[in-house]
Amino acid sequence: MKKNGFVTSALLYGILSLFLVLVLGTISILANRKLDNDKIKESALDDVQRLSTDASYFTYVQNSRGNLSITGYNGSELTVFIPDTINGVVVDSIGAGAFLNKKLINVTIRSNIIEIASDAFSGNDEVVFFIKKIDGSIMGAPWGANNATVHWN
Repeated sequence: MKKNGFVTSALLYGILSLFLVLVLGTISILANRKLDNDKIKESALDDVQRLSTDASYFTYVQNSRGNLSITGYNGSELTVFIPDTINGVVVDSIGAGAFLNKKLINVTIRSNIIEIASDAFSGNDEVVFFIKKIDGSIMGAPWGANNATVHWN
């Protein structure tokens, strides 16, 4: 009987210790994450900027500025990162219907994009845009996507 009491006490002590470690550890982690929302967003956008979508998934044409305009997307990924360049040429615009009905979930647009056609993302309802735009905003958001969310840098 004494042995059973010892085992029960040890088990309860172990459970209590584990609970305290989890609670105190969580509080410690939260206390060390006192970044404001803007810093968190900025950090997340900087991390996202390093990701990319394979350039071969895009169709494009050279525009009047001598840069590229994306005219289509042939990939199957539902998260798309608009590239800075394709084959060494700057991508600076997204053309009409370029992402028509692709059912995208997330799109990241970097600061190289200066023009987006008003219907470039039609048929991508509830897509979330992450836009890193330093010099003002790109007019016309959300460019044909219904119920979209746009997060500006």
